[in-house]
Amino acid sequence: MKQIEETPKEKSRPLAVIHDDEGFDWSEFLPEDDAVGYAFMAKVQPYKDTRTEEQKYNYRKLLAQTMKDINYRAWKEAKKANRWDPDRECYLDPKGNIVAEPSTLIVETLIEQLKQEDEKRERERERERERAGKES
Repeated sequence: MKQIEETPKEKSRPLAVIHDDEGFDWSEFLPEDDAVGYAFMAKVQPYKDTRTEEQKYNYRKLLAQTMKDINYRAWKEAKKANRWDPDRECYLDPKGNIVAEPSTLIVETLIEQLKQEDEKRERERERERERAGKES
């Protein structure tokens, strides 16, 4: 992008200048020579998940293992800092949130939770598409 000014005293408008367009014919899209007000925009299409179940499972497993690792680090830090809450009988992170004992977290359970969240999100998207279809 390059800003072009008519004269320094006048207000300037930014203008996109393409120096190397390899001979692309823009007249099909911009028929007028000095047209102002044209803009290009990508076509907005609703998201569609094209991953296989195995790909989804592997991604959820990676997220679950990362969640478990983050929890372990927070638990280890809370234990080292001796942030034990006797009322709730658990360790707390610096913000006061409960940190689960690492041995109680099971990767498969976390994967199932992530799957349920994905399914809920997909159902909400479907409802939004249905509403948009009815309004049009």
